[in-house]
Amino acid sequence: MIGQSCLEHIQLGLNEIPETMLWTLHNRVSVAGKPDGWLKDPKAVEIYKAIDYDYEKSFNKAEASHAVRSLLFDQAITEFWKASPGGTVVNFAEGLETQRFRLADMADKGTVWISVDLSSAIQAREKFIQPDDTHFHISASVLDTDAWMPLVPNNKPVYFTAQGLFMYLEEKENKKLFQKMAAKYPGATMQFDVIAKWLSNKTMKGWKLTPDYTTPKMPFGVNKFDAEGLFESWVPGIEVEEIPWHHENFDGIMSYLSPVLMAMPYVKGFQPSMVIRVKFPPK
Repeated sequence: MIGQSCLEHIQLGLNEIPETMLWTLHNRVSVAGKPDGWLKDPKAVEIYKAIDYDYEKSFNKAEASHAVRSLLFDQAITEFWKASPGGTVVNFAEGLETQRFRLADMADKGTVWISVDLSSAIQAREKFIQPDDTHFHISASVLDTDAWMPLVPNNKPVYFTAQGLFMYLEEKENKKLFQKMAAKYPGATMQFDVIAKWLSNKTMKGWKLTPDYTTPKMPFGVNKFDAEGLFESWVPGIEVEEIPWHHENFDGIMSYLSPVLMAMPYVKGFQPSMVIRVKFPPK
């Protein structure tokens, strides 16, 4: 049970896509707020308790999916830093993700962490998380590459991440972004999540998560067995890898049922979401 916050309750006034940062926070804290939770994230719990918002009214009872996703990204960045000490991490649409605190002990001196997000999202983030000498906030759309690309150091390895972003963009926008990044950062790696085409279609028709909350439209989706070919058509020579979910970390019966379902080829082809890692072609 999450206790009372020592902070004043804050209203963020978020709507549309930026409001989804509260959805992911709600689900992460369902794990991080438990004494025996496998995702240790006291900063997320602190922020969650400080915000004046009826999470369950909008998003229903919390579940572990976004905590599992965060764990996959934590592990990927940790592996990146082991292979490339002092490497730069660039997070797109970070929202209220508190990953920098979870990984603070892993970062080498000189590591730069850059968060690129919409102005309203950065404003919400900075009520709780401040930039400093090694953690930078850039108020810009990820599509505005002229705003953030010049600020990414080009003298060290870089790892890009995007949790809960590309589904909210049009396919042509994602394609153009991938192509620009491949040209600017040859050999760099990016990890992101995508949703299935059927789920994208559901949101375009108006997906009411609860009676009080309709999710924003998510125009981009791709089914599992189509993903590799799609990204290769955008950037020839790109390496595409799916990162397996940690099924054992899902809630209740899904921790047992999920791996069984994902072993069935037809069902697996329509899994609702995936985490993908791509490596752009070298020069």
